[in-house]
Parts: sequence; C-alpha cells; structure tokens
Amino acid sequence: MTEGSYGSPDALLEGRLRALAEADFAQLYVSYHPDAPFLQHFPAKQDYLNFAAQHLAEVSLVEWKLFAQRRCGTDTTEVLCWLRMDIGGESQELYELALLITSENGWSYHSAQKLTAEDYTGPVEKIDFRHFDNAEPKIRF
Repeated sequence: MTEGSYGSPDALLEGRLRALAEADFAQLYVSYHPDAPFLQHFPAKQDYLNFAAQHLAEVSLVEWKLFAQRRCGTDTTEVLCWLRMDIGGESQELYELALLITSENGWSYHSAQKLTAEDYTGPVEKIDFRHFDNAEPKIRF
C-alpha cells in the first residue's frame, strides 16, 4: 500500500495499528503524510527500518480501540484511540489523538498527541478530546 491510499480515517488507523502489531514497519512508514514531522527524522525508509530493527524489537502492540473522531477542517480529522503495548515484558497503556490528512489519494497519518496512563488516570472508556485539549504541553510527533 502506498502513502495516502486509505479510504477512511478508521481504515488508516486500523491498518497502521495492525502493521505495528505485526511489526510491519515498512507499512507504517508508507502511511505517513509527506509533511509529517516524523519524516524529518527519517527521510529515507531504509533508515527507519534499520532503526526499527534495532530499537523496536521489544515493542509489541497487544490491543487497541478507536474511540471517536472529530473533523478539524475540510481535509483533517483527529481520531482518539487507546493502545495497550508490551514493551520489554512490561504492559503499558497509551492514549493517542492522531491527526490525519486526506487528499485525492486518500488518508495519511500526520502526527499525534499522546497521553500516558500517568497523564490520564480515569477509565479507558471515559477518555475524551478534552483530556488532550487541556494537556500541557501539547507535543505532536
């Protein structure tokens, strides 16, 4: 699949999360929008694949859930999701507010704001956009 070939925000995130669960880092890479900050760090796919092989081998996505979407403009949507990962034998929960951009080619991943279980201590099903809106500092990557 090439960049931007996803037909909906949910399809994009489900595809990315499935790729992460399967350690398919090449698929993750091609899902990024050309203007994604991530690509400033890894402008060449092979550089990212080398990094992933060395540093992400102990990370596995165990479970995820997509919660809600909000339209931010004519070509952008934010999607709220929850992830449970195993990192070196330890379970970790993470909340993500993903910024997705659409073009004539479909949806692609721009960046995300993340909250840890320490940042949000409530029940998973109660996470809401306001938890991200009120978070400081707002770091997207």
